[in-house]
Amino acid sequence: MTPLPRRLSLIDETAAVLRQRIAAGEWTAHLPGEFELASLLQVGRNTVRSALRLLETEGILRSRNGIRREILPHPSSLPPLQRAVLLMAKPENEFPPSTSAWIGDLRSRLEAVGWAFHLVVEPSAYRGNPSAILRSLTEPLRGTVWILHRSSPAMQRWFQERKLAAVLAGSRHAGIVLPQVEVDLEAVSRHAAGRFLARGHRRLAVLRPDGPFAGDAACVAAFREGAARAEVVELRSKGGTFGVVAALQGMLRSPRRPTGLYVLHPEDCVTALSVLQHAGVAVPRELSLVCREDEPYLAFLFPEPSRYHRSTRTFAARLASLVTRPDLRASGPHAVPLVTPRAVDGATLAEAPAPK
Repeated sequence: MTPLPRRLSLIDETAAVLRQRIAAGEWTAHLPGEFELASLLQVGRNTVRSALRLLETEGILRSRNGIRREILPHPSSLPPLQRAVLLMAKPENEFPPSTSAWIGDLRSRLEAVGWAFHLVVEPSAYRGNPSAILRSLTEPLRGTVWILHRSSPAMQRWFQERKLAAVLAGSRHAGIVLPQVEVDLEAVSRHAAGRFLARGHRRLAVLRPDGPFAGDAACVAAFREGAARAEVVELRSKGGTFGVVAALQGMLRSPRRPTGLYVLHPEDCVTALSVLQHAGVAVPRELSLVCREDEPYLAFLFPEPSRYHRSTRTFAARLASLVTRPDLRASGPHAVPLVTPRAVDGATLAEAPAPK
C-alpha cells in the first residue's frame, strides 16, 4: 500500500511522503504536475505547492518555468536542512496583530539566511500531558529548531529534558533554562506602578487572567514591589469577556474602590474600558488605567490607553539570532537581553481624584 499524508502538520508530512516516494524510485526525472499530485496524495493543491517549495529548499527538486519539477541527483549528499518550526496553540490569525507582525518578520529573516520556516498549529500540545503529541511532532523532523509560543510548563519541561533545540518566544516557567526571547515585562510593571504613584494613586488594582501565562505572576509581584507605598488588589479574571466583566464589577462594588487599574493583556484593556464606560466611571478623572502591552487597535480607542509598546522587529531579530546560533543545543541558559518597551502616554492616566 502506497503511503499517504497522515499527520496534522500536513505540509511537512506531504513533503515527507514525497521524499519517501522519490527515494523509492517512483519518480526518477520529473514529478507529476501539482493537480495530479494533489489528487494522488489526497491533499489540497496549496499544500502540495508548499511541500514542493520545501523540497526545493532542500535541493531535492528544481523548478523551471514551463517544465515540471526536476528531481535532482544524489539529494542525500546535500548538507542537512536548517529548519525552524514555530509551534502554536491556535492559528496565527487568531492572535493579536503584533504576533502576526513578528512572525512575518521572523520568517523573512530566517529565509534570507537559507533557513526553512514552518508554522505548526497543535492545540493538543498545550493540554494535559503533551508527551505523545510532542514525540510524534518532533521525531520525523530531527535537527529542527523548535520555537515554542506561549508554551505550558509541561511543554517546556519536555523539550528541556530531551535536550532538543528549542527557543521560547515568551517567558520561562519555574525551573526552565531553555533560551528565550521576552519583553522585560517585570521592569514594565515596576515602571507602571511608579507612574501611578507619581500621580498620587494609593489604591491600585491589577487585572490578570487565570491560566498558565508564564510571567503574569512575576509581573504582579513586580507591580507590588514598585507600588510599595500603595494598597494593591489583584483581580483574577476567569477568562474571556465575561470573566473580565465579573472581575471589574466586583472591583466597582468595593467600598475601597481603586483609583488606578493596571491591565496585563491588551484584549482585557478593551473590555475594561467598555465596562467602565457602561458603569458610568469617568476615565481617567475617576479611575486611571495603564495597559502592560500594546496592540495597534489600542490607538483607535477613546480615550487612548496609556501603555507600553514593544518593537516587533526587535523581537523577531532577537529570535532569528538565537534560532541560528551554532551553540543553541549547548546545555544551560543563553544570555539574551530582554526587549525593553517604551512607555506610551495615552490619555487614561491622570492625577488621583481627591478623597471624598
